[in-house]
Amino acid sequence: LPEHGHRGNEMTLILRGSYSDASGVYRTGDVADLDEDIEHQPVADPVEGCICLIAVEGRLKFKSRVARLVQPFTGF
Repeated sequence: LPEHGHRGNEMTLILRGSYSDASGVYRTGDVADLDEDIEHQPVADPVEGCICLIAVEGRLKFKSRVARLVQPFTGF
């Protein structure tokens, strides 16, 4: 995902594989519980990939102009 912040909390449950960001590495079974003060850019493991379930309270706040332009079409 592009670098982003949050409007509210974001909870991510890693179902398979892993991802990493500035706060660490999250593996299968881990839960990342992030609040609106966190900005990050999750990167899926290049070999395993990452399948996760994400619940957010509000829309994401993307940093890049391109991500903000396509946001209305993706629903993120």
